[in-house]
Amino acid sequence: MRKYFLYLQIFLSVSWTYAQGPLFPTPLSPRLANYHITVNLDTKEKKLSGSERLTWKNNSPDFLKELQFHLYLNGFKNDQSTFLQGPGGRSFSSFLEDENGWGWIKITRITFPDGADLTDSCVFIQPDDHNVYDQTVMKLNLPEPVKPGQVVDLKIEFEAQLPRVVARTGYEGEFFMVGQWFPKIGVYEPAGTRYATKGQWNCHQFHATSEFYADYGNYQVTIRLPEAYIVGATGVKVGDQLNGDGTRSVTYACEDVHDFAWTADTDYIIIEDQWQDVKLYFYAQPLRVYQAGRHLQAAKSALEYLTEWVGPYPYPTLTIVDPQYRAMEASGMEYPTLVTAGTLWLVPSGLKFPEEVTIHEVGHNFFYGIIGSNEFEEAWLDEGITTYMEFKIMEHYYGQGEGTILSMWDLNIDQLQMDWGAYSSLASKDIIFKNSWQYDRGGYGIFSYYKPALMLLTLENYLGEKIMKEIMHKYYDRYKFKHPITRDFIGIVNEVSGQDLNWFFDQVLYGSNALDYGIDKITVREKGTRKGIFNEEPVSEEDTSNAGSGADSASTTSDPDSAKISVSRVIVAREGEVIFPVEVLVKFDNGEEILENWDGKERFKIYKYEQVAKVISAEVDPQRKIWLDRNFLNNGKTVEINPAARYKYSLRWLFWMQNILQYFSIF
Repeated sequence: MRKYFLYLQIFLSVSWTYAQGPLFPTPLSPRLANYHITVNLDTKEKKLSGSERLTWKNNSPDFLKELQFHLYLNGFKNDQSTFLQGPGGRSFSSFLEDENGWGWIKITRITFPDGADLTDSCVFIQPDDHNVYDQTVMKLNLPEPVKPGQVVDLKIEFEAQLPRVVARTGYEGEFFMVGQWFPKIGVYEPAGTRYATKGQWNCHQFHATSEFYADYGNYQVTIRLPEAYIVGATGVKVGDQLNGDGTRSVTYACEDVHDFAWTADTDYIIIEDQWQDVKLYFYAQPLRVYQAGRHLQAAKSALEYLTEWVGPYPYPTLTIVDPQYRAMEASGMEYPTLVTAGTLWLVPSGLKFPEEVTIHEVGHNFFYGIIGSNEFEEAWLDEGITTYMEFKIMEHYYGQGEGTILSMWDLNIDQLQMDWGAYSSLASKDIIFKNSWQYDRGGYGIFSYYKPALMLLTLENYLGEKIMKEIMHKYYDRYKFKHPITRDFIGIVNEVSGQDLNWFFDQVLYGSNALDYGIDKITVREKGTRKGIFNEEPVSEEDTSNAGSGADSASTTSDPDSAKISVSRVIVAREGEVIFPVEVLVKFDNGEEILENWDGKERFKIYKYEQVAKVISAEVDPQRKIWLDRNFLNNGKTVEINPAARYKYSLRWLFWMQNILQYFSIF
């Protein structure tokens, strides 16, 4: 067995010796999965042929008789794959069914360093749905088990057909976005890791509503292609040479990452910039060079804010790729140190879609990249937290009195408001804590992105910004490069806040109930003349200590006979099942305001005021702190309806919708 497995601990403990030296002399991650890849791109046939040297360490106490690999490109192999058959997958069929649209990957040979051939030991498996037509996961049966602490060294030769650009990867004309393109080993999790009750491979099939999860390691990738092509990739360029036959070989390397992607195009124009010690690159399409400054400034804003709120960005480069205009399926995607933008030709400055996409994808480099969340099983830890930070970054840098996503034609729209609108219509349809492929396509967006982000904004408003910032810092510091899970995040929240907030997460993260508080009714009447025999005016201890606030509270004038006393009643209702403390602002006709605090546990709460001043309005959550509230329309009531206000907002809404429809009709 020793002839098949090499003890390469030294390989894992030192950096590679490429031209510019190591990026990180001290490893930042365990470096369990390390790749040397050489790949040739046939730009006419849109094919890859490659050789991969994988060294993988068994970091568990188990003896492993098999290895499992992702073969993501086989999700585009035929219309019976799990990717295309599952929720959301059908929408991608039109991209693939054109001529030469399909994509696939095939392992042609696997050997040990001594040449022992394992190719015939490869079989396809379907751990998620048992779909025999799906070939996105491969199992390699080993002649002898990998012992705890051992390193397996494999040479893998493969061929791949790139699809027409679909779901993050592929080609369009001379443009190539090459993601999830090589045989990629899964993650082995021993008992007690994550949610495993026994040792198992975490190597899910490729689903339309799922992304990725992998071990950290070092990558060195050499790409051979026609010399007219311009290449961008994960990490740092460490080599670029002409081969004398019309081709060039470009080499990139990166340490302590869990994926590698690259792009190539004959038309790219590269614009360089700098943020602190990070070199920024924008790979622009010729007609959109003028937008480079917007993307680069957005990237700087994201890095600045995330460094302050979360932690430092450890890599020396960040590349932003502008896909070709017919390749929008490649836009809005994240890979370590490389993201793809989302834009169109002739996007006015008032429409901040390019900034929003860049900020979101840069944010992923922290939660998907550095922290390493499992996007198959707990997508919210990446998508939801990233969306939460996106809201904050957009508001901080672009929301000064304007809409964060659209500010033009007297129209201001915030991304937060738009996402809340999508959430509110489906608030109780599903839960956040769920395998991503078990949602339908709409549910994946709501419960992996929007609801988790709104949950975190609500939590921040409940705890305060200072505590929430400390939570994010500690979460990053403790779990960077460690693949944390949901209970790890909740543990940090409880630890930093000094509270047991499981009651909140049990309802909102693990449950499907909705949060909805509203003003049910306001009544005002004059207090009638008292009848009967009264010896003296009673004054209770409660009246003297709590007058003017709280349930059944009362205040009196200094001369009760000088004015008529009114009795005002405000009824606040819990319309949803989620229990959460709320504030209620009550306004009176003399300008007085009272802010009541209710724990929200009962179905309704009655506030009663006996005084000269009359209640004119009441509002739940007046400062809009509870973004999980699914219905803001019932939050407030007035005693008298002002028809002018109703007409004003109706006309403004129609104006907004008209302009939105007119704007998007030009594309």
